[in-house]
Amino acid sequence: MGIWKIIEPWQEMIELFQNKAFYNNEVLHIQSDKRKQEWLAVRLLVKHMTGDELTISYKKNGAPFFTHNPYHISISHTKGYAAVIMSVSPYPGIDIEYKSERACKLRTKFLSTKEMELFDAIHFNDQAESPSSIEATLATLCWCAKETAYKALQETEVDFKEHLHIAPFSLSEKGVLSLKEIKTRKKVVFTIHYYLSDDFVITWKD
Repeated sequence: MGIWKIIEPWQEMIELFQNKAFYNNEVLHIQSDKRKQEWLAVRLLVKHMTGDELTISYKKNGAPFFTHNPYHISISHTKGYAAVIMSVSPYPGIDIEYKSERACKLRTKFLSTKEMELFDAIHFNDQAESPSSIEATLATLCWCAKETAYKALQETEVDFKEHLHIAPFSLSEKGVLSLKEIKTRKKVVFTIHYYLSDDFVITWKD
């Protein structure tokens, strides 16, 4: 797994590849500079992690994959960061989100009534962050965990509120949580790892 903090202009990022002509041609089809940076950052991470400039293709559902490589891959990006996870096990998942109030404001749309009890269980004593900031972090973490499970599930028409359920857990800087899906007959239980930085929340399933 790797995280790239995006600080370079996309023109400088291309210079870090051997096959500069290929990557320059590819980014010309991407309109915004931000998307060009994210696209290149993911491929630079893969190059750094494998020592090779592997081609990433996409399935009809948008899931990334390597054409000629035993690894399975999941990717994510957010404001100023890109993240990649590779695994020999099928269907890894990863999600990274910049810390903000957005997920907290929308939490009733992707969290069940039972999951909303997580916010009532938060203890604010001896916390450096304010209660509202901790709630925003928790909501973002819950969203990331469900997005990670969704990527690992490889199913269509998944309702985050109805089909993905997070078990109660204690919030800490890093840890694991359990998430059960009820979309499929298998009803898979995912173990989701997480880490909370000052800038972002990241979750992954390998």
